Amino acid sequence: MFFIGIDLAWSTKNGSGVSILSGDRNNVSFVDAKILFSDNEIINYIEEYVKDNYAIITIDAPLIVPNKEGRRIAEKIVGSLFRKYDAGAHPANRTRLSQWTGKIRGEEITKILEEKGFVHNPVIKKFEETKKFFEVYPHPSMIVLFKLKSILRYKAKPKRDYEFRWREFKKYQECLKELKNLKLPPSMINNKIKSLRGKALKNYEDTLDATFCAYLAYYHWTDPEKCFVLGDMKKGYISTPIFDDMKLLIKK
Repeated sequence: MFFIGIDLAWSTKNGSGVSILSGDRNNVSFVDAKILFSDNEIINYIEEYVKDNYAIITIDAPLIVPNKEGRRIAEKIVGSLFRKYDAGAHPANRTRLSQWTGKIRGEEITKILEEKGFVHNPVIKKFEETKKFFEVYPHPSMIVLFKLKSILRYKAKPKRDYEFRWREFKKYQECLKELKNLKLPPSMINNKIKSLRGKALKNYEDTLDATFCAYLAYYHWTDPEKCFVLGDMKKGYISTPIFDDMKLLIKK
């Protein structure tokens, strides 16, 4: 069974991280990862490994965006649950997401995956043999799985110098090492961070994020009862692990 994560850039001008894991009920191991650009590159790369095998694909990008402006119900729910952890989601709307190409990239890659036989469905049964894909958002998932009080601030932002980001990446590496049943190569999680700057650091970031997304596919497969679909297939959704006490808040 393959578990694939895509850290999808909103434009094909920027690289997207794609990571492939392979596993069973007991463990999951790293297979390969690449930085790719076009949708066809991403799909061909996935097909190269999956072939006729079962696979679950998780994508960090809005896949269903019916609203022209504002934000989806998914972002509203994520914000209400995870804002205190600084893990709210950026608003997703058609105006914002289509400004580069005139299209919503998540919707375009959805069409291609469906043509290839994958089913767009965030509801996963435990140990289900299937070919499905769905949307995820790493920040809230990291809060839950890494047991954090606030997000890891490894991404490039104003006033974040390399020293600060390197320290955050080190925390990220240590957190990945602790994930249940995950086997990663030393070259990935013991990387000498301080040797990376600019594009090299961005590529490393995208690779880690894609690998975490791939692990989310595995986690949804092994522990679906600990995950929740925030939103729906009509107005847009985000699927993520949540804390037990959050289930009561959602039901309200």
